[in-house]
Amino acid sequence: MSETILFVSDDVFFWARVQGTAKTLGRTVVRVGDEAAMDAAFRSGTVGRVIADLGSRSVDVFAWAPRWKGVSPAPQLIAFGSHVDEAAFAAAREAGFDHVMPNSRFNRSLAEWLS
Repeated sequence: MSETILFVSDDVFFWARVQGTAKTLGRTVVRVGDEAAMDAAFRSGTVGRVIADLGSRSVDVFAWAPRWKGVSPAPQLIAFGSHVDEAAFAAAREAGFDHVMPNSRFNRSLAEWLS
């Protein structure tokens, strides 16, 4: 069974780019937009990475990070957001995200994070 990457974001336009890049790389990325979908994805037992938009309004990524880290094996947590929202970056690090970066850096390295 291959690793699933969860993408947590309300941005459907960016999702299209993520999905296209993942398809090119032969990776499975699942967009989750609410807590029920998040629970279902984790019950599958194949989540190896969570990529979360810190601006997401439908899922409280800061509250979910400790839950994600409590799963065995714990997935790698990657967060991206507005470069001016230093408070969100600090909160993400405190919540347990492994990598926190501005949108621009995430966009430039999208293929790397999906591979």
